[in-house]
Amino acid sequence: MSEVGTPPPGARHFGTEQARRCVDRYIDAWNEPLADRRGQILSQVMTDESRYVDPNRELDSRAGLVEYIGEVLNQAPGRRILRTSEVDAHHLHCRFNWRLVHADGTRAPESVDFIEFATDGRIHRVTGFFGPLTPSEAPKR
Repeated sequence: MSEVGTPPPGARHFGTEQARRCVDRYIDAWNEPLADRRGQILSQVMTDESRYVDPNRELDSRAGLVEYIGEVLNQAPGRRILRTSEVDAHHLHCRFNWRLVHADGTRAPESVDFIEFATDGRIHRVTGFFGPLTPSEAPKR
């Protein structure tokens, strides 16, 4: 995993810069139409047994994610994922906002992913939520 850097074995945290580099490569994979290249990118930043879940799918391997991304890209060729926030990281976790941009330039609502890293610095778990939270008044007590 030379491209994104590696924390010491057993580390319980690493820097925001490493998390950002890892997230940006992960997003590169979401924008890569070729399955082989997508798999190469994800192998740099994700463990083999990494888990992925979003409102539409739950996967238990990096290989499954490679296939799922292909399905998503085939549904609407030319769309792209853009990171729209800084990567907020602490310990072995991070979060970031992203947005889907369609081929015609229209933009979907901003969404958020939460990532858990393995101690080797690669992604171990991704949990994605689509769209913003619905505002709510504080409960009355």
